[in-house]
Amino acid sequence: MYAIEKELKILRQFISPKHMDGLKKWNCYSEDEISATEKRLHVKLPIPIRDIYRHMADLLVTGGYLRPLELLHWEGKYLGFFLAPGEGDIIGIKKGKTSGDLYIWEENDPKEMAWEYEDELETACEAGDEDGKRKAVAAYQSYWKRRNIPFIHAPLNIHKQDCGPRFNHSLDGYGLFLAIHAIREWEEMMWHEHTDEATCLFSDFFPVKFSKEYFQNIADRIKDDFNPLSDHSELIDLGDFPLRMAYVHKNQEALLILGQEPVCFMLLTKTAAGGNLLERVQEQTGLAFHVGF
Repeated sequence: MYAIEKELKILRQFISPKHMDGLKKWNCYSEDEISATEKRLHVKLPIPIRDIYRHMADLLVTGGYLRPLELLHWEGKYLGFFLAPGEGDIIGIKKGKTSGDLYIWEENDPKEMAWEYEDELETACEAGDEDGKRKAVAAYQSYWKRRNIPFIHAPLNIHKQDCGPRFNHSLDGYGLFLAIHAIREWEEMMWHEHTDEATCLFSDFFPVKFSKEYFQNIADRIKDDFNPLSDHSELIDLGDFPLRMAYVHKNQEALLILGQEPVCFMLLTKTAAGGNLLERVQEQTGLAFHVGF
């Protein structure tokens, strides 16, 4: 299991300042806040999770992919951090396991009370109501404590994630995947408000008919200027597909993210994409990049 702080710091550079107002509802967490949570939970959080809460919590909590640190709680032997995109299932770890294996389950909340406290916390955060936040968190934690002592309601449909590329079943890979996914989703949602600045460009979609050799050729050609986001390539591996999830420019001028189904590149730059950089990327990939879809 790897630390992913380096990768998250690179990704952080490409969350455009013009989008940050939309992330102010949640903050990233301090070391002191993480330590206090560990004391409450009686467990040392895995390093990749600590990295995520310190460097990407605002984006992932706002996007609905990460549980706020204040709401972390044990459900029997399981501790859930993530909400699976589009599914609503909880993804987390099992007590006593240190391998970074992921488990997925349905939260067992037959009284359907937990979401009410979550809504109260969100409302208080939006209003800047610190007292309201404390009350909502206290009520939420008290609710789950009652359900766990004695523990009679196990999570539902628990199973271990153990198939496919590493990002599907390991804590470090999945955390990095979610950060990349959330940045891509955020930019796709916001691009139309700032099309004149052109810091987010899209390639055309690839038809299914393109061969693996075609994509391998792109992977080989971009090596001159782009490196995979992580030195641990298995974290961003897409199985038997030649390209990785994300590439960063050799001097960190740009971030190249690969979307799937259908395949499409997103090119993110810190400032408006300059002619030389854009021309070089288009030459390397053989693709035309443009604003919007």
